[in-house]
Amino acid sequence: MKNCIKLFALLFLLNSCKNETKEVRNKTAVKTQKNDEVKIPATVYKDYTTAPVDFLDEKYKTYGFEFQGNSPSFPSYYFFDENLGSFTVTYVGKSRLTRDYWDTDNSTGFFAQFKGNNKNIKLLSDRADEVLKRESNDYYILVNFLPTEAMTECFDCDLGDFKLKDDAYNYFYVYENNKWVLIKRLFSRNIQKEGIELFTDILLSYKLKDSKSIAEEFQGKFKAEADGEYTNDGQGHTTYYFTITENKIDLKYEAFRGDFVCEGEYKGIQNDTILELYYDREDDRCKKLSPVYLIKKEEDEFFIKGIGGEGTINDWIKMDKE
Repeated sequence: MKNCIKLFALLFLLNSCKNETKEVRNKTAVKTQKNDEVKIPATVYKDYTTAPVDFLDEKYKTYGFEFQGNSPSFPSYYFFDENLGSFTVTYVGKSRLTRDYWDTDNSTGFFAQFKGNNKNIKLLSDRADEVLKRESNDYYILVNFLPTEAMTECFDCDLGDFKLKDDAYNYFYVYENNKWVLIKRLFSRNIQKEGIELFTDILLSYKLKDSKSIAEEFQGKFKAEADGEYTNDGQGHTTYYFTITENKIDLKYEAFRGDFVCEGEYKGIQNDTILELYYDREDDRCKKLSPVYLIKKEEDEFFIKGIGGEGTINDWIKMDKE
């Protein structure tokens, strides 16, 4: 009988241990499940306020220059390093004339000196390098940098084919006064534009961010008129109304078969005696790296350049001030 009691006690003890072990395991399982639900922390980026390298170093021109687009094209070169990341250096002409030099259809432009379709890639690259070094002051030198910590997988590194993290960033620098300046950091997934539209967005916002107050002599309400092009319905005519205050320029217009006008807000940058007007709203058709209009004062009279059609757009036209 005593042996039966001892056996019963032993079985009871073993069963209690099993239940306790099961309970501990269940608690562990719950704890593990909760840990799995914790979000992966955001990528920790280095401080790229200062450029990580000198992007103009000759060693980064391993593959030579390429030409993005064609009307116009933009000379650029690409580099990848698994410890650094990838970057593209692009030369963007400051003026329309400089940008058009790289248009493949320009009969007096860069590509006109190379005859036929069998162009020597290395020769093209070497000649482009010579031009850009000689005339570097005529260009914005823009870098699009993607750090290695933004990448999860590289399919074809030499072609820039990467799988990116959800929180990947691109860093944009411009070369100014012999140093690289960080001008914008963008979520990679939010970059929808490319070519001149992207370059304009990046560079124009940087160019206008430190615009100063407009001189009092240029402030006021102005009106200017210009004839447009002849059509089958007659000649167009457009009247422009500018309201210029210390920190803002507003343009409205009236047109009779007139030319397309970018109505809305502008910002002004005074360059010596000329007030440069840059479109400052969201219509991509109107955004330009070069000023849309120029206003100058001669004695007590004001003149504007940039209004009307092809027949008047390069002329200084008198403005009336209220």
